Amino acid sequence: MQHLNRQIDDWFIGYKTHAVKPKRSSLAGGSPNRSPKPFAKTGLKSGTGLKNLQAAAAKKPEVMVKIAKRVSKNSKGINGVQNHMKYISRNGKLPLETNHGDKVQGNPAIQSLMNHWQKSGIPQNSDKREAINIVLSMPAGTPPQAVLNAARQFAAEQFEKHEYAFALHHESERDGEPPHPHVHLCVMVRDEDGIRLNPRKNDLFEWRVRFAEKMREQGVECTATRRQHRGQSIKGQKADIRQIIIRTMQEEKQGKQPENIKRSHIAQANVEAILEALKAQQRPQHPFQEKAQQAKDHITEQYSLISRELYKLGYKTEAKIMKDFANEVSGKSLDTQAQQIYDRHAHSLQQSQTQTNEPKAEPKNPSCDNWEMER
Repeated sequence: MQHLNRQIDDWFIGYKTHAVKPKRSSLAGGSPNRSPKPFAKTGLKSGTGLKNLQAAAAKKPEVMVKIAKRVSKNSKGINGVQNHMKYISRNGKLPLETNHGDKVQGNPAIQSLMNHWQKSGIPQNSDKREAINIVLSMPAGTPPQAVLNAARQFAAEQFEKHEYAFALHHESERDGEPPHPHVHLCVMVRDEDGIRLNPRKNDLFEWRVRFAEKMREQGVECTATRRQHRGQSIKGQKADIRQIIIRTMQEEKQGKQPENIKRSHIAQANVEAILEALKAQQRPQHPFQEKAQQAKDHITEQYSLISRELYKLGYKTEAKIMKDFANEVSGKSLDTQAQQIYDRHAHSLQQSQTQTNEPKAEPKNPSCDNWEMER
């Protein structure tokens, strides 16, 4: 089982982190000249790939890890770091915890921490971002203390050479906070050796896998998988764009002039593209749909292979879980939300056009009707 776990882990991660380009790997083997397997360098537990896949099959919640964007003009240099610290501490009202285990609360204490961090060579004002702002989140109902503990352990392992501070946001901590517990983690970009963090999409996935591992250590069932692992290769449109399209279609169907709503260029382009497709009666196409299908076929093939190998080793329950998951992923549609909206409205639009184009029935001659009745 140890050998199979190692193969699954390597395929599940499937890349080298820290901005190294991704590479293909397979349970069935690969090129003899390929680079060494990356999983051993992540520090993650053996078997984490299978655990995450089985948890995804059981519909356990996905952990969320994202880098929060700070686009204000005061988001760089030590001033930007201090502004963010004030934000995540709710202007000093919530306690911060540092990588040294110190508790920091209140704006004077935050200022003192910034003075300490600035000694590492961070300029007062800079054209570079000197900290990365990470959010680690779980759904409502998750014990907030478990999220805080998992975030603490995650940060200690992932950023052991960096200065950082973090704070828990949850309705139990302060009125007005959301019901889903999440931790804001502010990490200095430069480590103690002067090397700057440069996370990419692949690194974020490793972070999610590590955070899920720490959440499970806290007794919380969860998973961290890619969209492709769940048969969702093509990312859908945002809900607000979808609602704009549906509302516009309803207004046009009712003969109303669509509202002139201020939208982003991307939202406007999405709306216009689907409306044009409906008028031309041509189903929208997605440029990556063929590649998405190939990715889904590859995923289901690997799940079937994992299932067979587990069965050979006597793990029949685990084998059935992976077989059922393969069938579920295989049966999922890759239609984009634009295509789904088109399909939903195209039929009704065609019906209304047919009714409009049908010739009206000739009115009956009243005199003939009366004559028939009198006769």
